[in-house]
Amino acid sequence: MKRLRNSYLIPISILALLALIATGSFWVYREWRGQQVAFIGDYHGEQYGLYRLNLLYGGPTLIAPGPIADPRWSPDGGQIAFVSSADEHGRPPYQIAVMAADGKNLRQLTSGEGRRYSPTWSPDGKQIAYVEALNYKGGGPLAIFVMDRDGSHQRQLTPYAYYIELSWSPDGKWIAFSTFEAIYLVSSDGADLRQLTDQFSDSFPVWSPDGAYIAFQSTREDPGQHLDIYVMRADGTEIRRLTDNPDHDRQPSWSPDGEHIIFESNRDSDFFYHVYIMNADGSEQKRLVEIESNSPVWRP
Repeated sequence: MKRLRNSYLIPISILALLALIATGSFWVYREWRGQQVAFIGDYHGEQYGLYRLNLLYGGPTLIAPGPIADPRWSPDGGQIAFVSSADEHGRPPYQIAVMAADGKNLRQLTSGEGRRYSPTWSPDGKQIAYVEALNYKGGGPLAIFVMDRDGSHQRQLTPYAYYIELSWSPDGKWIAFSTFEAIYLVSSDGADLRQLTDQFSDSFPVWSPDGAYIAFQSTREDPGQHLDIYVMRADGTEIRRLTDNPDHDRQPSWSPDGEHIIFESNRDSDFFYHVYIMNADGSEQKRLVEIESNSPVWRP
C-alpha cells in the first residue's frame, strides 16, 4: 500500500509544478536563474550603501556600506568597480576603486587631486576607462582616461572637454559617452570620434550585450521635463522610446541576454527612486526592488 501511495506522488508533483509554471509563478526562476543585480540602496534610512540582489531568491544584501556611486560589474562578474566618496569608512573622495562581488578586498585604483567618475570595464576585463575632472572640485573640463585593471598605466585618451557616463562596447572598439549636447563614440585608441545623437538631454548610453543597440535616457520628446528610457541602433539610427510617464525613468542597464532592461524611477514617489524592470521593447514594466534604490547594474 505504501508503494502504491508513493507512486502517485511523482505525477502529482509534476502536475503541480506544471501548474505553477503555466500561471507564471516561476517567472523569475525561468527568466533569471542565478543572475544578480547591484544597486545603491537605503534601507529605511538606516543602511545606505551598495546592495546585491539575487533574482531567484531572497532580499537585497548590503555588501558595501557608505556613500558609493557608479557601480559597474567586471565582465566575469567577479568584481565591481565604483566611485568612492569620503565617509566614516575612510574611503578617499571621488576615486575609482574595485572590490570583490561580495564587498571584500577593496582596493583604490586612482589618487590625486582630480575627481574621477563613471568607470567602465573593457570587455576582456583587462582595462577600466573613466572620466577625470581637471578641477579637483569637480567643475570645469573633463577627459577620458584608461588604465589597467590594477590601476597601473593610467593614460589620457581624449583632450579635456566635457565627457560623462562611459560605456565600453562589447567588441572593445568603442567607448560611448555623453556630453552636454549629444551622445558620441570614441574609438578605444582615441583616434576616431563619431556623433550619434543631437539632443542635449541624450545621456547615459549603455551598450546591449550583442553590441547592436544602445539604451540611453533623454527628455528629447518632452524638452525640460521628465527623463525617459530610449534605445537606438549602435549607429544612432532607429531611436525608439521605451518609457513614457510623468516622472523620471533613467540609468538603464541590460540583462546579460539582452531581453530585459532595469532602470531607476521615481514614478511611485515624488522624492525617492526605486529599481524597475521591463522587457527590452518597453513592455511589462514593474517594480523590482521595494527599498529606496538607484543606479542599478546587471551582473554579466
